Amino acid sequence: MSSAVALALAGGLAVSGGVVGTATTAVAAPAVSAAGAGETPVGAQAWTRVSKKNPNRSYWNAADDLRVGNEGGAQGLFRSYLQLDTTALKGATVTKATFRIANTGTPSCTARPVELWSVGAVSAKTTWKSQPAKGARLATVTDARGREGCAAGDLEFDATALVKEAAARNLDSVTVGLFAANESDSSAWKRFAPASAKLETVIGRPVPPVISSPEFPDASNGVPAGTGKARTPGTFTFGTGGAANLEKIVYWSDSEPREITVAPGASVVITPTGSGPHTIYAYSLDKAGRRSDQAVYRFWALGTGGVRDAAGDLNGDGLRDLWTLDQDGRLRFSAGRADGSFAAPVDGGASFAPGTRIAAGGDWGEDGYNDLLVLEYNDALRAKQLRVLPGNGLGSVRPHDGIELSVFCPVADPDAGCVNDDPAWTGDAHWADAESIVDAGDLDGAGEPDLLVKQGAKLWSYQGSRSGYLDMNGAPVLVGDGGWDAVSVLVPGDTDGDGAADLWVRDDASGDLFAVKGAKGASGQLDPKSWASAPRVKIGSGLGRTAYPTLVSAADFDRDGLADLSAVGADGKAVWFRATASGIDATPRPVG
Repeated sequence: MSSAVALALAGGLAVSGGVVGTATTAVAAPAVSAAGAGETPVGAQAWTRVSKKNPNRSYWNAADDLRVGNEGGAQGLFRSYLQLDTTALKGATVTKATFRIANTGTPSCTARPVELWSVGAVSAKTTWKSQPAKGARLATVTDARGREGCAAGDLEFDATALVKEAAARNLDSVTVGLFAANESDSSAWKRFAPASAKLETVIGRPVPPVISSPEFPDASNGVPAGTGKARTPGTFTFGTGGAANLEKIVYWSDSEPREITVAPGASVVITPTGSGPHTIYAYSLDKAGRRSDQAVYRFWALGTGGVRDAAGDLNGDGLRDLWTLDQDGRLRFSAGRADGSFAAPVDGGASFAPGTRIAAGGDWGEDGYNDLLVLEYNDALRAKQLRVLPGNGLGSVRPHDGIELSVFCPVADPDAGCVNDDPAWTGDAHWADAESIVDAGDLDGAGEPDLLVKQGAKLWSYQGSRSGYLDMNGAPVLVGDGGWDAVSVLVPGDTDGDGAADLWVRDDASGDLFAVKGAKGASGQLDPKSWASAPRVKIGSGLGRTAYPTLVSAADFDRDGLADLSAVGADGKAVWFRATASGIDATPRPVG
């Protein structure tokens, strides 16, 4: 666009964004013919002409025709100006603008050129001696209308450059001037009907964003060489495609459906949590509020080669982390550090009703990330249900992708084949009225996570299955049927190296903590029933349920080879206790 156009609009050109990276997929939409907002063409707000023969006279909004060119004799030379309303075009993506006005008089039917210019503002004080400055010549039309043989009719001028700039700069109006191309030629004058003036505008959608990332290149045509790995941050730029009138860009992804707003041309850091294909969607909004077509950016993140995160590692850094619930039921993630301390808790991506119990389980899916076990009451079922919320590998969970765990025979039902030799058997869904659940690691060496369910005075052991059925690999095992309602339990793993997982038991009333050795059964794997009969060795005290309502996990946080303890205090804050050679140090250490 000519700089003279901007001069006539009393300002500089708008700065446009640059095209960045690979073009994204978008389907073009038709432009909309509009008079600003899109109904009928906009007429002139005001008009005037100036006369060289009458240099001090104002013709502001005069009812008679506008005059342009040299009529000779007593009339002399005229120029005409019109003010056009562009309020409704503010911020719009203008693709074409046409100024039309009826040519009602001409000295002959011989075509002569007349020019349309951008000019400065006019008013009732505009006269030949006080004319607006000329900006840029917008268009020249060579025609003749308005006499016998060439009836009156519209002349059309291309005003796109002027109106596009006005829209980009949010101007309320623009002013145009009509001039004879040769003001000495008395056969080139024209007259125009001011009430017939119209500004017709074609408004197009803004261009879609142009998305790019150096770490995760466009994968529309296959996996590109050098693409990044899952859980690796990538910089994604939302380019403007050269558009200068964008207000914002909105994007979301297949893994994060929430819409996020960024400035045009901005870059954001996105970390793909899973391996495989990913998709980002985005659209632009111009300053008039019009939405572009949708851009689609596909990229690929490499996986971990099938290696699962270590137990308790919730963000893939090889260190033990924690999931806890705050007093409002919001999941909190605390990243572990190499010295055993923890980073300050951050949001974990889910909220739960009062009374919900959680446990950081193993990988219940196939993505290699540790997941969250949730025991919560279901009002519709009038019972508790057990769910797995997938971890995203960065410390948060994906609640909308949760799955319910079940058994083939949740209740006794002879018609469904759910029967048992024990007449007291009522089904295998012992969590329906349970108090708590415990991540048990892989108790049987089957490569799938297991769990414990504390149901009143009973403690049950379930063999996990990624099928979602907890009796797929065998019926639940009753560890013991008495006294478990007075204790809290954790599984610290195999603490003595005998190949069988051990159990920690807290007396909720006294606060004493005991270690219970596990023993192998005939199969060569842990027999969970051995925990019920094995002696309990005291390894800690001062850990009563009143002071520490929830025991979170038993794991080697400081990597000294000894299992430590984490808990949530009565104030809702997580703490941990360091293990020593003689047991658990009773000094609480803050998490974060």
